[in-house]
Amino acid sequence: MLRIKNFLGRNYQPLNLVEISRENIKSNYRYLSLINRNIKIAPVLKSNAYGHGISIVGKDFDNLNAPFICVDSLYEAYELLKIKVKTQILIMGFVSPKSLNTKKLPFSFAVYNKELVDAIEKFQPHAKVHIFVDTGMHREGVRLEELPAFVKYIQSNTHLEIEGLMSHFAMGDDIKNEDTRKQVEAFGTAKQILSDHGIKPKWIHIANSAGLLNSREYKNKLGNMARVGKSSYGIDPRKVNKDLKPALTLKTQIAQVKNLKKGEKVGYDFSYTAEKDMKMAIIPIGYFEGVDRRLSNKGYVLVKNKYCKIIGRVSMNMSIIDVSHVLNAKVGQEVIVYSNNSSAKNSIQNSAKICNTIPYELLVHVGSSTRRVIKD
Repeated sequence: MLRIKNFLGRNYQPLNLVEISRENIKSNYRYLSLINRNIKIAPVLKSNAYGHGISIVGKDFDNLNAPFICVDSLYEAYELLKIKVKTQILIMGFVSPKSLNTKKLPFSFAVYNKELVDAIEKFQPHAKVHIFVDTGMHREGVRLEELPAFVKYIQSNTHLEIEGLMSHFAMGDDIKNEDTRKQVEAFGTAKQILSDHGIKPKWIHIANSAGLLNSREYKNKLGNMARVGKSSYGIDPRKVNKDLKPALTLKTQIAQVKNLKKGEKVGYDFSYTAEKDMKMAIIPIGYFEGVDRRLSNKGYVLVKNKYCKIIGRVSMNMSIIDVSHVLNAKVGQEVIVYSNNSSAKNSIQNSAKICNTIPYELLVHVGSSTRRVIKD
């Protein structure tokens, strides 16, 4: 975006804009930190900070005095390093061992296989590691029955400091679920296995957003840190919280306004037919930029504080909206595609509900090329 502005001059104005509320990010962190004072909050900035823009929000999360900023990949860690983030970075995802054969890296690593342990010992022996144990989700992680041998391998073959023990909930929002209960028990067993080997990690963490919000009901069995993703950005996994404030607003503008006669059809596959004479507007944003195609003929946007329905199929770079009830709708007028008001029809939460999916999916699909700015 900066290169485009340098090329086209200061008058260049992007058609679409993502605005991130700095105050909402800070407010969410303050609120989350008070839920359980025994648990520190480590914000998760993976997947381009859940679509918010890792290089845009990185510095704001860096100013929150968190124990870690969590990312998925070495690439994301480098992105934070480029903007001079000072908070310790924990890489939770897989790192190719070959990628570690480089300069000294200031990162901590989640480990769950010998290959990565060996590579860290060989190329980054100063690094600290967090053992990722599979407590029942059966995704990544060391199986519980294999954990003693894995711990012994690290102790016998490396000089690495085991800084953390971690796992991940499959259903942290349902504390009564039998499999969730088993995960908590397995995590306690993992902690005891490390203790039996003389290891007491500084950081113990299994909770995500849902786990943190329910942490008091887990009776201090979740450790002393939570890796918080969606709640950091104001998305409530329980859909009832009024204290979390969504940080992202996606905006565009009207590109054309024209009349539509009764019986005329709109868009690909002629999926919408006007039931009466009406007024429609074209907006220069589609599924490439993050307007989910499942919002076709179902979703809403806001124009002059009035809800306007999306009509016809969402196209790759354009969508069509009904502006019949908007007084003097005109080219250049602001359109709020996703609102940061969680109760709005076009909030990320409610748009996700229309699409029968999770807010994550809509957030991470907001186009990475769309300009992002922080608003105080």
